Amino acid sequence: MHITTWIIILVILILATIGIIFYLRFRRKKLYQMFEQVFESSKQVPRQKKRSFILFMFKESIFSAKNKKVNTQNRMNNPKFLDAQLIQMGSILKDPSKVTDKNMKQALQMYDAYLQWEKSKF
Repeated sequence: MHITTWIIILVILILATIGIIFYLRFRRKKLYQMFEQVFESSKQVPRQKKRSFILFMFKESIFSAKNKKVNTQNRMNNPKFLDAQLIQMGSILKDPSKVTDKNMKQALQMYDAYLQWEKSKF
């Protein structure tokens, strides 16, 4: 009976490991699909605002994922709000060490991952 307990525990650990591997692959695939969408949408933005726009897109995606009730589409259509946010994102990109907001730090991590993905793509 002692050996069967160890076998059951081993099988459970193997299945959990396989599940984690599939989850991480699925998550990476979804992340790369999002990077493709961001890459396509950033082609429409002027070159000098591209980096700020990409960071803003990641910030808004994190915000909308956390607050499913809030519709961010209205804010994205407001040009004054968009310009103010792009200026703020530009200042954050100049000095990322000043960021204290957890969501913004997560957006910066996604931005760094996007830059690595973009370098590996080209």
